[in-house]
Amino acid sequence: MEEKIQGCELQEQSSAVQTEQNRIKMTDGNDKTARYTNAKERDLERITKEIEEKRAAEKQAKNRKFWIKTALLLILIGASIALLFGVTDYFTEESTKHIGAMIWETNFGYFILLLCVVLLYMLFESAKYSYLLKISTGKWLFKNSMKTMFLGKYYDGITPLATGGQAFQIYYLHKKDIPAGVATAVPLVKFIVNTFAFGVLAVIFLSLAATYLPGNIADRVLLVWAWISMGLNMLIPVAIVLVSLFPRFGKKGAVWIVGTLAKLKIVKHKYRLMHKYVHEIDEYRLSLKAIIKRWWLILPHFVLCIVGAAIGFSVPFFVVVALADVTPTFELLVQILSLSIISYYSSSLIPTPGSSGAQEFTSSFVFSTVFVGASQIDPVVGWVILVWRFLTYYIYILSGIGINVFEIIRDAVRNRRAE
Repeated sequence: MEEKIQGCELQEQSSAVQTEQNRIKMTDGNDKTARYTNAKERDLERITKEIEEKRAAEKQAKNRKFWIKTALLLILIGASIALLFGVTDYFTEESTKHIGAMIWETNFGYFILLLCVVLLYMLFESAKYSYLLKISTGKWLFKNSMKTMFLGKYYDGITPLATGGQAFQIYYLHKKDIPAGVATAVPLVKFIVNTFAFGVLAVIFLSLAATYLPGNIADRVLLVWAWISMGLNMLIPVAIVLVSLFPRFGKKGAVWIVGTLAKLKIVKHKYRLMHKYVHEIDEYRLSLKAIIKRWWLILPHFVLCIVGAAIGFSVPFFVVVALADVTPTFELLVQILSLSIISYYSSSLIPTPGSSGAQEFTSSFVFSTVFVGASQIDPVVGWVILVWRFLTYYIYILSGIGINVFEIIRDAVRNRRAE
């Protein structure tokens, strides 16, 4: 009996030992799992923190670059305005009117008409994108079209030779859930058709321009340069169309150009750049192919471009009528349209953002020749060009800067609230 009792006690002790061993194993296992989980959580927190710090640093660097570029751009605009009045005083026989006298003598009825013309120009510019989106997606999307127009004007204005607008327009349209092909085609087709429309107007009014220029050597040289510049501008859309119609030739040409520039040490990352241009050629080909199949739908867009360009080039006419307080005539309109086109094309190949400086110089030169009846508009030439440039260039730059500053402040406020 005692042996049985001892056996039971031994069995109970053995079971207890086994239970304790199992408990220790489970505890060790749980501790290891907990330690592993905690380690993973710490690693995840560390990686998340590093990513957030990296993003914050990148954002700060981006904001810093924005402020530097903005400051340089504003300095360039300020220097251009100073150059404008300096050149005006040099070329004109009378000194520029004081701002108080200029404002006092402004015809505010015509000035309101000027503002209406500028708004009409913006509507036509937006309508170009809206129409192309309508025939591509079936929707007018006028709000998006207006934002696309402002983006193009802003980035064209801050990049040399006005080359930055289309890329940002494509990005914006794609971000708004516009199909990739349509987002690429709309800015591209607008650029091609708009350039041809400008060319049509240029041929007409540059042919008439010789009538309104005094005839000295400088004027003739500027007129010849405007013709050359117009021809070079027309080559760009022609080249895009040819590259799209003959993609194999276009790809070989792109590879050769990039290779040559790489040998001259002008570009880096040769193969990456080649791949980019070859990919863009394919996108252009597919986009233009879709549009060319319905070429007749482009005709209304061409009319929009012609009318919009005519309105844009007529803005200085309304500025002259408002500030010089002169009687508007058809002859004066044709004269100023001709001189505006000379000014535009003679400065378009100068590689400054928005042709800053060059546009002011050429405009001062050609507008000093404007006659109204038997007299010139010398005392207000500087103010005419400043108001013209403000309403057709500076306004987009200042709007873009204002939007970017607002977004920077808004993001900073949101981040502070999130903390």
